[in-house]
Amino acid sequence: MEPEPLASTGHPPGPEETEYGHGGWRELLHNRRFLLLQASGALAGAGYAVYSVSVVFLAYGLTGNLLIAGAVFFIETGAYTMTFLVAPIVDRARDKRTILLACYPFQAVAAGVLAYALRNGEATIPLLLSVSFVVALGWDFVWAAFMVAPPILVPKRQLYIADSVNNIVGAGTQIGGYAGGGALLYFIGPVGGATAYVGILLAAIVVTLPLSLRVDNPPTTAFWETFRHGWDAFRGKAGATFRALATIETYLGFFTTLPALLITAIAYQRFSNPAGAYGALITVYALGGSLAGIVVGHYNPRRSVGLILVLCPVAAGVFVLLLAPSSGSIALAGGLLALVGAALTVRYTAKYTWVQGSYPPEVLGRLTSNIYLFTGATSSVAVLLIGTLSLEVSLANLLILTGVGLIGGSILCFALPAVRRMAF
Repeated sequence: MEPEPLASTGHPPGPEETEYGHGGWRELLHNRRFLLLQASGALAGAGYAVYSVSVVFLAYGLTGNLLIAGAVFFIETGAYTMTFLVAPIVDRARDKRTILLACYPFQAVAAGVLAYALRNGEATIPLLLSVSFVVALGWDFVWAAFMVAPPILVPKRQLYIADSVNNIVGAGTQIGGYAGGGALLYFIGPVGGATAYVGILLAAIVVTLPLSLRVDNPPTTAFWETFRHGWDAFRGKAGATFRALATIETYLGFFTTLPALLITAIAYQRFSNPAGAYGALITVYALGGSLAGIVVGHYNPRRSVGLILVLCPVAAGVFVLLLAPSSGSIALAGGLLALVGAALTVRYTAKYTWVQGSYPPEVLGRLTSNIYLFTGATSSVAVLLIGTLSLEVSLANLLILTGVGLIGGSILCFALPAVRRMAF
C-alpha cells in the first residue's frame, strides 16, 4: 500500500490573492461549524479547570503532603507527552468529531467514579492518581483532534485569527473554570468539582453532536505504519525545518513551562495575601497572552513566523529577568507577567499555526503531537528539577536561570536558518 503524502499544501499565494490580508473576524465569527468547535472546546476546558482545582486540593488534603499534589501534575504532564502515540488514531478517523464524542464520555465516567467515591467517603490516593491519568489520557485525543480541526473548518488565511479566538476562549474558560472550581470547593468540597465536571462534559457532548469535522483522505494504513509515516516530515532534506523545530522545542520546552510554575512562588514569597496575589497574577498572565493573540491574529504574520520564533523567547526572557529583583508591587509583577504571557503565547501560536498552514489535515494530528513530544519531555523534567532546586536555590536565582535560558533559546533560533526562514 502506498504511504500517504506528507508534503506541504503548496506554494505561497501570489500577491493578487487575499491570503495575507489583515482582519477577517466577521467572516470567521459567522462560521457556524467553527463556533460549534469553540463551544465544545470551551465547555471541555472549563470543566477540566473546575475538576483540576478540586483534584489538586484533594491530593494535598488526603495526605497533607505536597509531594502527592506534585505527583498529580507529573502524571498529567507525562500523559500529555504520550499524545504522539494516540495521534495516528486521531488522523485515521474520517470525522474527528468521533474522537470528541468518544473521549468526553470516557472522561465523564472517570470523573463520575471519583465523585461517587468522594460522596461515600471511599476516595483513596491510588484512585485519585488513576482518575488523573485516565482524564489526562482522554485529553491526549481531544488535544490532537482540536489541533487538526482549524484547517478543516477555515481557509489558510484565517488560521491565525482562528488560533487567536481559540486563545481568547481558552483563557476565558480557564479563568472562569478556576473561579467556579474554587467556589464549589469552598461551598461543597472536592465532590462538587468532580460532579460539575461530569455535567459540563455532558453539555459538551450535546454541543459536539451537530459538528462535522470530516476529512476526505484519512490514512488507511495499519496503525504502526501510520505512526511511522507521521515521522516522514522529519526525514531527509525536506525535514530540515522540522528537525530544527524539534531541537528548539527540546531546549525551550524546559524554560517556557517555568514562568507559570514560578508564579506560585512569587505569590507566596513576595505578598502577604498569597491566594489573592496568585489569583491576580495568573489571571493577568493569561490575559496578556489572549490580548497578544488578538493583535497577532489580526495582522496575520504568516510570512514572519521565523522572526516571531526568534524574537519572542528573548522578549519573555528579559521580562522574567526584570521580575528577579524582589518587589512588593502587585502591579509591577502583574505587568511583567502579562508581557511574559504575551510573548510565550505569540510564540506558541506561531509554531502550531505554521504546521496547520503548511500540511494537510490528514497528517496534522501526528505532526503536532510529534512536535509536542519534544516540548513535553523537557517540560516534565523542568517541573521536577526546578521543584527540587527550589529547596536550595532562591526565587530570584530561579528567575534569573529562567530568563537567561529563554534568551538562549532566541540565540539558538537565530543560529538555525531553517527556523529563521519559517513562513507559510
